[in-house]
Amino acid sequence: MNVEALQTKYPIINWEIYIEGTRKYWKIIRVGNHTKVHHFFDDMLKAFDRDDLVMLWSLVKEKFNSIEPTYDKEREIWVQLKRLFEPDTDDELWKLQKHIHDLAWKIYDSYGVHHMTTEKGIDIYMLVEKEYPLPRGTLTLMLVAKLMVEQDNEMSRELLRKIFM
Repeated sequence: MNVEALQTKYPIINWEIYIEGTRKYWKIIRVGNHTKVHHFFDDMLKAFDRDDLVMLWSLVKEKFNSIEPTYDKEREIWVQLKRLFEPDTDDELWKLQKHIHDLAWKIYDSYGVHHMTTEKGIDIYMLVEKEYPLPRGTLTLMLVAKLMVEQDNEMSRELLRKIFM
């Protein structure tokens, strides 16, 4: 009897920039040549779990350890993942926090990432287990803004506890 799993997760083994006409995408390549393209960073994150993020970060770091990103999509994935895994308080995005208004927070349970978006289109992604240099004004705005979670969970309670402290 041959039994096959309904849903199989294949690890990421590579990534590249895929160009279709004038649009550029990230093409994520998994074991068995299973591929998927993503145009937006947060859409890609929604499809990933924690292991996928860690693997993609190691592949991106390995590629850009010796060369500079040339395409916009290469720079975007490099910057977003670097901010996620190696936040720097001198980063312009972190410096701009005190001027951020109209926040919307999302928490993605599958991989433990907080996603903060402003009306001006500024996105900040933060891994849950790290302590980030959020100024008091940003924390206050986070409290005022609606915390969007699909269900009450430990991660959202932990975030609120840190904000109140």
